[in-house]
Amino acid sequence: MSRRNVLITAAAIVVSVVAIIIGWQLGRDRQTADESEIVESLEATDADGPTILVELYFPGPGGRLFPEERALPVVGDLLTQQQSILDEVVSGPVSENLFPPLPPEFTIDWVQLNPSGTLYVDLKFNGETDFPAWGSRQEMLAVYSVVNTILANTPQISSVVLLRDGQQRPTFAGHLDTSRPLLANQQLIATR
Repeated sequence: MSRRNVLITAAAIVVSVVAIIIGWQLGRDRQTADESEIVESLEATDADGPTILVELYFPGPGGRLFPEERALPVVGDLLTQQQSILDEVVSGPVSENLFPPLPPEFTIDWVQLNPSGTLYVDLKFNGETDFPAWGSRQEMLAVYSVVNTILANTPQISSVVLLRDGQQRPTFAGHLDTSRPLLANQQLIATR
C-alpha cells in the first residue's frame, strides 16, 4: 500500500471517529433536553393543583400505538376533562420515537356524552388544502389513538363516535368504518 493510500485511509478513520463522537454527543444532549422538558412539565402541573395521571396513545415504530403517561390538571366536569385529554393527544407525544396521530391542522372542536355512555368527538380540520391522503394503517392509528386514549382513561365512557367537521362520516379518511360507535382496539397497542 502506498504512503498516499495509508494517509487517505488514516484521514478517513479520523473523520469517521470524529463524526461518531459528535453524533453521540448531539444525541445525548437531545435526550437530556427531552428528559428535562418532561420533568419540568410534570413539576409545573403538580405545582398548580390536583392532577390526574392519564395514559395517552401515540403511533410509533412498527405501526403500533404506544402509551405515554402524563399528569394533567384536574379541570371542570367530565367533558371538560375529556377535552383536556384530547387536546394533549392532538398536541402530540413528548417521547422522540413516537408521532402525533393527527396533522397540526386538526383541533378538537367539541365533545358530547350521551346517556348510554357514547362520547361524540368532533375533530375539526382547519387546513387550507384538502384533507390529507392517508393509508389504511395511518388512518387506523389516528382513529385508535383518540379512541383508545378516551376509553383507557374514562370508565364512564363505553364507546366513541368520531365526527369530522361536525359530521359523522362512513369513513374518517377512506379506509376504516367510522359509521358506528367505536370500541378500543387492543391489538394495535405495542407490548412492553
